[in-house]
Amino acid sequence: MEKYVWELTNSLARQGVDVCVLCESVELPPSIENIQIHQLKPAFPKPRWLAMFRFSGRVSNWIKSQSDGSWIVHSHERSAVHHVTTFHGPPFANVYSKPWWKRISMRAKAWLFLEKRELCADNVQFVLPNSDHIATQLTGYYPCAHNKILAPAYPAVHRNSQSFKKDRHSIVFVGKEWKRKGLEKAVAIAEKLREVHQDLKLVVVGPQPQEIEHLFAHWPGGYELLGWVDAQPILEKSALLIHPAYNEPYGMAIAEASNVGTRIVISDQCGIASQVQANSGQVVDIGESVDTWVSVCLQELENVDPAQMIGDDWKVLAEKHIKLYRKVRL
Repeated sequence: MEKYVWELTNSLARQGVDVCVLCESVELPPSIENIQIHQLKPAFPKPRWLAMFRFSGRVSNWIKSQSDGSWIVHSHERSAVHHVTTFHGPPFANVYSKPWWKRISMRAKAWLFLEKRELCADNVQFVLPNSDHIATQLTGYYPCAHNKILAPAYPAVHRNSQSFKKDRHSIVFVGKEWKRKGLEKAVAIAEKLREVHQDLKLVVVGPQPQEIEHLFAHWPGGYELLGWVDAQPILEKSALLIHPAYNEPYGMAIAEASNVGTRIVISDQCGIASQVQANSGQVVDIGESVDTWVSVCLQELENVDPAQMIGDDWKVLAEKHIKLYRKVRL
């Protein structure tokens, strides 16, 4: 989400839009003069639902004291005063599919309230899901937002026409939330792939090595656990990205992999799945066996054609937003 907001903000500013960002912390100062950043007092981070209530309250108070009523407010969080919201998912309303006792805590009630307010409040005019997957979920859970939910605002990429030399023995998994993103299944797939290609190496980017070392306890080698590092150089040289996620609202790493010509094999639970074509890679049902996944991965490893890029340029996405902002009724 942070990357999405950062890239969109910069692209809007480059096209002449004056942007004011409200946030709790700043890691990179603005490099474009028509971006103003206002850092709000940080809320204590735990519990997360209470921190979100406090943050949204500070946003509301700041907007009320500073805005003359002519601003378009675009939210990427659970705020209360926005005209447009981008929903990065997954919806907390997924809790309705879980046992009843998971829905009666103060935490669950708070998140459901925040989520419904973000989508259905009277001030909300447009809801932008970041994928078809999220759009379907929101439509099912929140009938009150049906007439506000638009076509997905897919994350974009910086279009790259450079050709990258691939290491045909290197495959990569990217994902800090490694359980949800299917690392255990990826390890099982890679282990079987190594029975065919003994020199194959699995590179894992995201989780801290100590979190996941147990998954490789019986491996004699053939893997690298890099932690949270810039994945770009690894994606550029890898032959294949595997992403057997169980719940992935979109999958930025997948788009970024295709953008540098790396072929992909991903689950049908990834929001980006609807954009994947045969010349980018393949989408596999998450319920399929490891053997099926291995067969598909072998096909992609044998395909030396660079993957087709997935996604628009950030400039195109910014232009779509500008057109939408012109429809907002202040």
